[in-house]
Amino acid sequence: MARPISFALATVAALLIAPVAKASPILGQIDTFTDGTTDSWTNGPAPDPVNTLGGPDGPTDRFLMLTATGSPGSGGRLTVFNRSQWSGDYLAAGVDEIAIDLKNFSLSPLEIRVAFKSSLARTSPGVVSLGFILPVDGLWHHAVFLIDAPDLIGLNGGTAATVLPSVAEMRIINSASPNLNGDVIVGQLGVDNIRAVPATTVPEPGSLVLLAATGVAMHVRRQFHKRRVGRR
Repeated sequence: MARPISFALATVAALLIAPVAKASPILGQIDTFTDGTTDSWTNGPAPDPVNTLGGPDGPTDRFLMLTATGSPGSGGRLTVFNRSQWSGDYLAAGVDEIAIDLKNFSLSPLEIRVAFKSSLARTSPGVVSLGFILPVDGLWHHAVFLIDAPDLIGLNGGTAATVLPSVAEMRIINSASPNLNGDVIVGQLGVDNIRAVPATTVPEPGSLVLLAATGVAMHVRRQFHKRRVGRR
């Protein structure tokens, strides 16, 4: 009997020390917050965002409300992060864009970005998207963030090639300049329908066909996505 028990113990030990593979986000994955929870979105030691009513689909539609106090410590930034279903290998999953519905409840415009960290350390290598200007107009806006290499800014030594295959944390932040933490501010931000999508094909007008040969068309495509605002 000793041999089978030893074998079983060795098997259990091997399973305990084996690395656990992260589940990658999948195309079409979406957080709608309809279940009344935060879907694992948090802002750490600060009070978590609140699941409330009044999203882009009407008075009974649920969304996350983020609140920032403007203090230099915990809770002073419009920042929220996820270390669960939004961690993993974005390249293998084929995720090229993150789409989010946003509403500005603050008194001044916000500049929203998505960011990705390769570890949970404060100084972790990471990448951050171009900013989406969110006006103060009482409306929901559909923002699309490109997460391909030309549209991501590396921080702390991170690059798209090194961070996206092993994302430990995805963040939604308000920051006027590229960073991973967000700016200190007094304000509120509504977030809903966080979705992983493949790159959208943008039809090229005839005038862009010739420009495509010089690479200008790709620049136009990036600017199109950066500035696109859809009101719901």
